This record gives sequence, structure tokens and C-alpha cells, in this order.
Amino acid sequence: MEFKGEDGMNSEQPLPSGESRRLPEPEQREHPLQGKRLKYAKFRKVIAIIMAALIPGLGHLFLGLFIRGLTFIVLLLLDIFAMLYVSSDGLRINIPLLILLGLFIPVLYFYNVYDVLQSADYMVRYRRKPDRYSRMDARGHQSSPFYAWERGLAFAVLLVAGGGLMILFRMKPRWLSIFFEDYGFLTLAILLILIGLFIFLREIVLSFKRKKLKERG
Repeated sequence: MEFKGEDGMNSEQPLPSGESRRLPEPEQREHPLQGKRLKYAKFRKVIAIIMAALIPGLGHLFLGLFIRGLTFIVLLLLDIFAMLYVSSDGLRINIPLLILLGLFIPVLYFYNVYDVLQSADYMVRYRRKPDRYSRMDARGHQSSPFYAWERGLAFAVLLVAGGGLMILFRMKPRWLSIFFEDYGFLTLAILLILIGLFIFLREIVLSFKRKKLKERG
């Protein structure tokens, strides 16, 4: 006696030609070389997080993001130089400004660790699906948009401005001392507000673009 399933078909009867292709198949195995690269990328992620936790910017340098890593290092050095200058002898200490400069160090430190984690995750995803996380650059070559910061001019401007400030902190001109004593806290507060507004407007523009892309898709 032949056994029939719930759909009335003979369970021992072979499936028609091409029917087996519609059956769920196990996920396609990755190429051995690609699997090794993914394992290496995940290993680099762990090492980069440990290095970033030790010294800000060091994890980015390990991942090959030299401009990002050097940016964190330069910002940390500038903050330390500013704190030393504000608290130096012969200068009336501006307590609110000193507190803000001190709070900038842990903020920079934790954002550095967070950015390393995001950078490493992106690299893992980019290695797995490069076509999805890449775009065409000005030369017509396929590249990752994640490396756009590495080719920007912002770091050059930061180096020039940072070097100039370090020279001023070392020379200690009288006008700079008066500025820090009277307007240092106000200037830093306005700068933080402008940075916050810039980030806020940037997120609005990005969310608007993402919404447009979803509507088109």
C-alpha cells in the first residue's frame, strides 16, 4: 500500500524535474579564502578595541585609518596643552573653562573607542559585501565611502590650527592671557553650541536623504 501525505501525493514518488531546486537549501558556503579574511578582520577588530582603550587613536592606526587616528591624538594633545596653559602660573585660573577642558578628555576617549568599534564592524561588512557598501569615486573606481575622511582637507586644517595654538601656548602672549581669562569659557561654550548645531543639521539632512532613498526603493 502506498502512503500518501496530507497533500494527496505519493511520498515515495520522485519530484518532477526542477522541483528539487525550489526546496530550501542550506546557505551557500563562503569561499575558504573569504572565510579566512573575515576571521582575520574580526581578530583585528578585537585588537583594535583593546589598543583604542589603551591610547586614543591607536586603534584607528592599527586598522589603517591613519588620518582618523592622528586626529584623535592631535585633539587630545591640544586639550592637554590648553589645560596646562589655563592652569599655568601667572594666569588667573578660569575654573569653568578648566572643568570643560577636563571633561573633553573622557568624551574624546569614549568616542574614540566607539568609533573604532563602528569602523571595525564596517570593515567586516565591507569585506563580506563590497558591492553593497561601496560607491564610485571621481576617478570611476569602486571604493568604500568610509575612507572619505582619509582623503579630506579637514586634517590639514586641524594640523595648521593645532600647531599655531601650541606655539601660542608656549610663547604666552599677553593678549592671549587676557582672552582666556575673560572670554575663554564663553568662547568654548559657543564653539560647543556650534558643533552641536552642525551635527544636528547634518543628521536632519542624512535622515531626509535616507527617507528619499526608501521612497524610491
